[in-house]
Amino acid sequence: SSRLADLAFSSFSAWLRDPRRVRRLIASKKGMAASFFSTPVLMGHNEGLVPPVNSSAHALQLVAGPTCMLLVLCLQNLKKHLTGTHASKLYENVWKFISKAEARDKTGRIVQYFCRSLQGFMVHMAADHPLLAWKPAVAEVQSTLAWARRTHRWGKELPHIPKLAKALQEGDALEATQCMVLITFLVQDHIYWLLKVGLLKFKNYTPIQWHRRNLRFITFSHVLNFSLCWRAIRRVKAKQEEQDPKYAGTETAVQKARSEIYDNKRMMFRYVLTFIQMLHVSQVKKMDDRYIGIMGMMSAYIDASKQWPSS
Repeated sequence: SSRLADLAFSSFSAWLRDPRRVRRLIASKKGMAASFFSTPVLMGHNEGLVPPVNSSAHALQLVAGPTCMLLVLCLQNLKKHLTGTHASKLYENVWKFISKAEARDKTGRIVQYFCRSLQGFMVHMAADHPLLAWKPAVAEVQSTLAWARRTHRWGKELPHIPKLAKALQEGDALEATQCMVLITFLVQDHIYWLLKVGLLKFKNYTPIQWHRRNLRFITFSHVLNFSLCWRAIRRVKAKQEEQDPKYAGTETAVQKARSEIYDNKRMMFRYVLTFIQMLHVSQVKKMDDRYIGIMGMMSAYIDASKQWPSS
């Protein structure tokens, strides 16, 4: 066996010393790779990992990603040098925040309504204003975010179904009505999505007409939610007058009552903003995108702030 191994090794060494054979082997391997891959993986193609560079602008585009990666790495090393640890409470909270579907939705809504507000300001700009060149892109961002959020609303009605059944059982007409209206809106919002992508066709409604009709439901829902918050505040104050130990008698109980009243007042303000927004978006009452967009950002911020981990 040793003699056979020596013989095989010497034969292979002799074969490698012939450059023509080596070139033929490399060429055949390249041919096999070219026949297997539809486009070159590493080099020689614009989509390769190392594409041919056509200009300085092209080079800057290619190094943008690696440069950002190196920048965040340098910042992280600087943090380690200053604090003595790689752990970051800020990064942890940001990751926890964006891991929540509701947080991503409301952050997207902030950007969506920023785009609406910006388009409203563009309407009043001079014809030669340089910002107007970005108007199609701004409109596209707004539309893309709206449809992304609508796609992720599938199933959002599920938590409200048990609430509806419980409210009906307890005879809570206000809570039951709010749940019914909200569930109806969400189901009809899914229908709008199906109409828009062409999976459904309605003879009497275009997709946008169906959408604007449906927005009247969510507008009514905001009125009902405002009423629920008002009722919650009255109930807390009534229990304080009755010296309910849950809301009176100790500093902790009083603080809890104040917190609940504040949260409900904050949400009432939010529902006023969203009510005005929906009047405009549904075309019931046309207003100005400038301040409608600002209202949308404010209401979305209120919702998003509730998702922050320290909240």
